[in-house]
Amino acid sequence: MNPYKENAKLSLDQLIEKRCGTGRYQILALSILVFIDLNDGCELILMSFLMPILKTEWQLTSMQIQILTSIFYLGMVLGSILTGFVADRKGRLRCIYLSCIIQFFMANSFLLCTNFYHMIFARLGYGFVYGFSIPLTTTMISEITAPDVRGRFLIVINFFVSVGKIYAFLLAFLCLENFNQGHWRLMMSLSSTTSLIVGILAWIFLMESPRYLMASGQVVEGLNIIEEIIHKNQNNKGLISRLFKSVQPEVSSDPFKGSKYGYISAKERIAIEKWVTKVFRCENRGTLRELFNKNNKSTTIRLWIIWFCINFMYFGQLLILPFILGSKQKTFVDYLTTVLGEIPSIILSLLIVEIPFLGRRNTMAISFFCASIMHVWSYYASWPYFFARFFMKESWAMLYPYSTEIFHTSNRTLGFGSSAAVGRIGAAISPYILIPLFDQDTHLPFLAFAVSSVISLISAITLPYDTVGKSLDFQNSDGEVESNKEDEIKEIMMVLIEKKNQN
Repeated sequence: MNPYKENAKLSLDQLIEKRCGTGRYQILALSILVFIDLNDGCELILMSFLMPILKTEWQLTSMQIQILTSIFYLGMVLGSILTGFVADRKGRLRCIYLSCIIQFFMANSFLLCTNFYHMIFARLGYGFVYGFSIPLTTTMISEITAPDVRGRFLIVINFFVSVGKIYAFLLAFLCLENFNQGHWRLMMSLSSTTSLIVGILAWIFLMESPRYLMASGQVVEGLNIIEEIIHKNQNNKGLISRLFKSVQPEVSSDPFKGSKYGYISAKERIAIEKWVTKVFRCENRGTLRELFNKNNKSTTIRLWIIWFCINFMYFGQLLILPFILGSKQKTFVDYLTTVLGEIPSIILSLLIVEIPFLGRRNTMAISFFCASIMHVWSYYASWPYFFARFFMKESWAMLYPYSTEIFHTSNRTLGFGSSAAVGRIGAAISPYILIPLFDQDTHLPFLAFAVSSVISLISAITLPYDTVGKSLDFQNSDGEVESNKEDEIKEIMMVLIEKKNQN
């Protein structure tokens, strides 16, 4: 067999799986980054708790409540869009720790709010930083994990959004008297500590994504980070070695020039450089035009529709449930019960996410179908809230890895971020639709959620293919790197140059 052809088969995914495995570094990175999503889930609940309190304390009108709600989501839209342009050009790690530190200060800005106009500024700024941070964790984790565990790691990230909501209930229980009054400034200040801690830990312990470095032409730097991961993962013991595939590092007899530890050979470097040349031939990094080329257009549009609808449903429920429960003299425990419906869905997602015939796409479609039934049922009875949230969270859990894996590394953060931004538009318009519906009939918003579920179902079943078990970059329907005549000519030239150098 042609030796070039053997080397050409080595991709970054295969190098990570073959040499790094899954070990201490990935677990450390996951353990730090999940707290960004924990904080995100916490702030979502706290922001929804603020609205009834401010309405009572500041005597706000329904229109002012709608403005405060939508301005937060507008900030999220702007932040989610900007993060793609910045992180796909400047790197993932820098954006992570800077966004965490800024989020800490923005959360404490609520201490200075004394009127409606101050709150508009605080919610817009906080929403912007919140939206900026959303795509970063999934992008980073997807780019440092092997394909066989990537889906589960991304679901664990999504799980901590639910953990963050439970943390928010604890803060609300400590600081608030009920849905209509309490020490809300103290509550917001206490919630800021996780952002500061994560920012510091990310700065100390985490490294830049090697896939990002290679996409930006820094192949040697990327390979050195791969070697750092190999070094940190060596001699996995205890629970890590039992749960994940461990790889014992071997020092190469012919390490590549510039190697720090000598784990990666010169031949492997050549193979990876060929792979990088083929996969990252596109120079348009972080551009919206790439999301609408012939390969991505239909997928981008369908994902935007799904994100729009699921955000309308998911955040719409967070918005409307405090009003519904408050009108029925319910407590925080009743609200917590509905959120707990998310926990079993995460456990189920971890079990089925890597099953080929279910995977991401089919599970999304099934979940949207079931959610539509539960939302219609919720119009007639209260108890199906729990099951509606179960299926919505199941859909969301699969949407996270799918939206991360389907886009190319050069535009992954922008692809995920733009989808999240379009989703936040759905969240931003939700108060203008749901509050008037609530004023007409307490449970009428659930029919709007049912319609959104059906639209999402149609979009999910028409997505081109599933991403389970497939390569991250330049996927076709078989999950393989696409090629063309120009690539083949480049490959032949590289082989001729290698043979000339050998002679």
